[in-house]
This record gives sequence, C-alpha cells and structure tokens, in this order.
Amino acid sequence: MARFFKRKSAAPAADETPTAAPATSPRRRDFSELKPDPDKIGISGSVPFVRLPDPARLFADRSARLLEAAPGHPMEAYLRFVAEVARAQAVIQAEGPPASLPEASDLALRSEHGMPPLSRHSLEADQGFDDGLLALLAELDLTTAPEASVAARDSLRAASREDRLDLALQVFEGALPVDRIAECVFVSAALQVRLAEQAARLDTKTLKPVADGVCPCCGGAPVASVIVAWTPADKARYLSCSLCGTYWNHVRIRCTACGDGEGVSYYGLDEVSKDVQVETCTTCHSYIKHLHQHRAPTLDPVADDIASYGLDLKIAEEGFRRAGLNLLFVI
Repeated sequence: MARFFKRKSAAPAADETPTAAPATSPRRRDFSELKPDPDKIGISGSVPFVRLPDPARLFADRSARLLEAAPGHPMEAYLRFVAEVARAQAVIQAEGPPASLPEASDLALRSEHGMPPLSRHSLEADQGFDDGLLALLAELDLTTAPEASVAARDSLRAASREDRLDLALQVFEGALPVDRIAECVFVSAALQVRLAEQAARLDTKTLKPVADGVCPCCGGAPVASVIVAWTPADKARYLSCSLCGTYWNHVRIRCTACGDGEGVSYYGLDEVSKDVQVETCTTCHSYIKHLHQHRAPTLDPVADDIASYGLDLKIAEEGFRRAGLNLLFVI
C-alpha cells in the first residue's frame, strides 16, 4: 500500500529526508505559528536571478534521463515516447539554423515595462519556427508510438503554415485546445527548441522578475521547482520554465502560484524517489513538483515530473490542483 509522507513547512535543511507517517493519507497539522524566514532559505540576494538554458545539452540530457527512468516503469511506453521526442529536439537543435532575437528596440521596450523579452509577437515574426516544427516531425521515429500520435503528426504535416502558427500561439499562451492535445505535444516540442535558443542569447543583466510563477524570459509557467547545486547557488531554489527551459530564483517555502508562505507543506510517496516531492499550498489549493537536484544531479524537471505521476494522482485525491505545466504531459 502506498505510504504518503508529509514534511513540515518550516525551513528544513535542503537535504532533509521526509519522515514516514503511519497513515495512508496526509496528516493535517497546525503550523500557523511557524514563520519561514526568507533570509535563511535561499533568496536571491546572494545567488543569480536566472540561469539561461544550454540548448546544446538540454534535450539530449532529457532524453537520456527519460530512457534511464523507463525500464519497468508503469508508464514505460510513454516515457520512451517522450524520450524519442527529446531526441528529435536535440537533433533539430544541433542541425537547424540558430534562432534570432527580436529587435533590440523591442527588447528594451519590453524590459522598460517589466515584460518578458520573448513574446507571441516574436514568435509571429520568427520565420524559422515552422521550418523547425516540420523538421521535428520528419525526424521523429513513431514506429512504436500510439496511433493517435502518428495521426497528430500527419495532421500537422497536412495543415497550412498559418494553422500551425495559430496552434503554436495558443500553446505559447497556455490555451491548449482540448481537441488537438496530441498535436500540441509536437508543437510544444518545437517551441521549446526555438525558445531555448532565443533565451540562451538574452542578457541576464536585463532580466527582471515578472510575477509569481511567470518566467522572466518568455512568460511561461514553471514545470517544477528545483533545489540546485550550482556554484554560487548551492541549495537555492529555482523554478524551471515549461517553454524555454530557463531557471529563475524563487524564495523557498513560498507558493509559486499565489506567493503565500503560511500554508506550504511537502509530500512524498515511498514508491517515488525521495528526491521528488510535491509542494502544496492550502491558501490557493495548488501544488507543484519539488525536485532535489542537489542530491540527484540527473533529475530533469520535464522527465521526472512525468515519471512521478503517482504523486499527481495521490495529491489530487486531497483536493489540490496542479500549478505547474508540463507541455509534453498535459494532464
């Protein structure tokens, strides 16, 4: 039987392991008197605000992590499917022409108004995005994929350039059409490649916080929360963008959706690695995956979010809704 662990919301050591609870569902405890001290839990004063993605490694490393997690997993077939998508992303990233940035004047204007530099307008002006999407569809090996995935690829190939761009804009803005979810996976994969390349070329000195749970590079939602082990950000907390792959610093023990720190708790399952938990907020009833990458450096936000789906199922039973977004695993 699955055992659910809860860890208190006071500032724990970054490498603390949850304590087992005898019940099969989370225990409710009152921690209202515990006030997290931001100065003690890794805020941005002493660590870089952002870490830009490395497109040359991002997708290949993700594919390797998915293949590592796949054998014997209840979702082995899907993990291998996403690994193939990530492999194709790595290929088109290495072989395709580099993505260009918006005009300097547009970047400056958006920065002046506190907006992410990459926007739907830069996507509309990007002549190379559609070529990249078609290259991705051509590179994919779907011989073992479900028929729905093959049909989605063929449908995108047959669609007009304008239709593919319109779907990409919807994905960019987080408004995924339910009747085209399978197509959205491939469009999202192409977007991730293009936006990672653009984000990697931005000047970190010009990037500013936008809002809780909003990527400072492209405005995307986070896929997961990560405790990192980089110098000089050892054991600091970052959020990982679901679109461009940028990491941006976020205060620990503060909800990524509403910013509250009073009702934050952490849960884990003994069937899932102790290095992957969920962070819940009783104020807005949302949750996000919480990865201890400092203990397990190969953890990948996208890959390990999918591989820990059991946590999603369990925490949903407690009435929490997902705050993060995984564009390769829309649930």
